[in-house]
Amino acid sequence: MEKERNHGTMYFILKQIKLYVSSQEKSEAHLLDYMQEHPELTPEPPSPPPGEFQKIMAELNRRGAETVVRKQLKVLYYGQRFVNSLQKPLLIVMVVLIILAASAIGASAKKAYDYQLREQNTGRSRNEVLKADKVSKAYEEMKEHLGINLLMINNRPHKMNW
Repeated sequence: MEKERNHGTMYFILKQIKLYVSSQEKSEAHLLDYMQEHPELTPEPPSPPPGEFQKIMAELNRRGAETVVRKQLKVLYYGQRFVNSLQKPLLIVMVVLIILAASAIGASAKKAYDYQLREQNTGRSRNEVLKADKVSKAYEEMKEHLGINLLMINNRPHKMNW
C-alpha cells in the first residue's frame, strides 16, 4: 500500500530540507548505478598533451603569479608555526594556573579543617580556659549587681544564623 502525501499540510522547514536532500541523494545514487551498468554511454575526458601541466606551471613561475594552492600551503605552514610557537608557553601558563588553583583550594580546605577542629575542641586549649574563666567572672559580677541568675553559654551551635 502506497503512502499518500497530504499536500495541504505544511512541513517544518528542516523536515522539508531533509526530504529534498534525501530525494536528491536517491536520484544521484540511481544515476550512478545506471552509469556503472552502462559504461559505454559515458564519454572519456580528453587527455591533455604531454608536458602541458609543466608548461603552465613554468609560465606561472616566470610571471611570478601565486596559485591558490601555494597561498593555502603558505597559510597552513605559517599557521602551524604560529600554533607550535604558542603551544609551549600556553601549556606552561596552564600548568602554573592549575597548580595555583589546587594550592588555593588546599589552603582553603586546611583553614576550614582547622576551624572545625577548633570548634570541636572548645575549652581544651589553655587560652580558651582563661577566656572561659574571665567570662564566668563577668557572669558572677552581673549576678551580684542585678540579682538575677544568668544562663551561661560556653559555646554556640554550628548552624546559628546571625
